[in-house]
Amino acid sequence: MDDRPIVGSWVRRLRGYLRHNRARLVVDVTVLLTWIVVSTAVFRWLALPQWLHYLVFFVGIVVYSAVTPAWERPYRSA
Repeated sequence: MDDRPIVGSWVRRLRGYLRHNRARLVVDVTVLLTWIVVSTAVFRWLALPQWLHYLVFFVGIVVYSAVTPAWERPYRSA
């Protein structure tokens, strides 16, 4: 049985979703921004091709998305 509450309003659902996943959201944004800054700095410093930077950038984000668990909904929709 699903013991999550039923929430009808989309505003309340969004607020509850963001509140429930706040820590994960902060971690995800921090990791991804760090990945962007570090990969850009390294590729510019080494003067590597732009296409390779885009490839490494994309693969890094895909790998991070694959190894981290999905965000959770703390409610059921009405």
